[in-house]
Amino acid sequence: MKRILSRKVKKKMLMLFIILCFIILLITLIIMFFRIHNSLKTKIDTNTGIQENTYIRIGGIEQYLQIRGEDRNNPIILWLHGGPGFPLTYLTYYYQKALEKNYTMVCWEQRGCGRTFYKNKSSSNLTIEQLLIDTDEVVKYLQERFGQEKIIIIGQSWGTVLGMDYINLHPEKVAAYIGVGQVINFFQGKIYVAECAMEKAVANGNNEDAEFLEHCIEQLPRAENIENLDFKFLEEMIITSVKYLKCSGEMSGMKQIFTAITSPEMSWIDAKWFLFASNTQNIITSQINLVDYMYFQFDVMDMNGKYDIPICFIQGDSDWITPTYLVDNYYSGVTAKKKEMITINDAGHTPFLDNPEQFCEAVKTFLSECENK
Repeated sequence: MKRILSRKVKKKMLMLFIILCFIILLITLIIMFFRIHNSLKTKIDTNTGIQENTYIRIGGIEQYLQIRGEDRNNPIILWLHGGPGFPLTYLTYYYQKALEKNYTMVCWEQRGCGRTFYKNKSSSNLTIEQLLIDTDEVVKYLQERFGQEKIIIIGQSWGTVLGMDYINLHPEKVAAYIGVGQVINFFQGKIYVAECAMEKAVANGNNEDAEFLEHCIEQLPRAENIENLDFKFLEEMIITSVKYLKCSGEMSGMKQIFTAITSPEMSWIDAKWFLFASNTQNIITSQINLVDYMYFQFDVMDMNGKYDIPICFIQGDSDWITPTYLVDNYYSGVTAKKKEMITINDAGHTPFLDNPEQFCEAVKTFLSECENK
């Protein structure tokens, strides 16, 4: 009897193993199908086009660039990614295809993160000063290689900190600046968001959350630098705030994962960095000087707000990472060769992922108006 039961258990285990293998194989085939489909769909096949993944010598180390466009003679857009330390280069196939007809898109993975990090295995010299030097070298490389006098810069989140500092240092090299999820005062923005969430918590009768957020609002201003900031406390405040403020149009975590793993650009290196960077403590440790700069030192209001280049801000109407209300306030005081504030409805901090069609249209419209002036 025991032998019969043992055989039945073994057969059952074998069947479960076969089913599991079949499911894994099926998932793998589905992923491979979509990767091939997306690769064919986004392939640059024009005679004057460029589709390149390359490393160039910047700041004494090899740094990664993805370059895509249907005509290498088109104006250059340099994309400064968010974080710090959170490139999403493997998602460009999803959101920037509509821009590649009129612009050559360059995504640079900055020092100390992503493919640049794994090429060098070092995150030393991670200071805003070094990254600004790196940015200038990337700009010079693009100017010389493509014969462009000026480069368009798009900064996203942390990239807006780097971008705004750069255009104030080297406006003569910049054709236009677009800030997406523009940082104004990052730390004060977090407090403002907590205040908005607290109001909603009170209105909903959630006294426990309201009291916690009120406590956060009182405690957080006491932190004067990164060493004094309790990130677990801050994370809990952000999670509680988002519960009351997040909109339905934001790309879900599951969709972002599916979009990533079916990307023709996604590699094991990208996945490895994504898993590393998804842990807040890892980012704080590896990018501590940049995080400190963004939280406690950078304030766009300290800049004079006068620009001789076109300036545009593109915000999701539900961006509660870099609140749209604060960006709008700053924008109202900016004087520029041309300026525009564009708000994308039902979108959050990454409107280029939440609504790529509307985002690309906003970029193209603004830049075409700049060219016609």
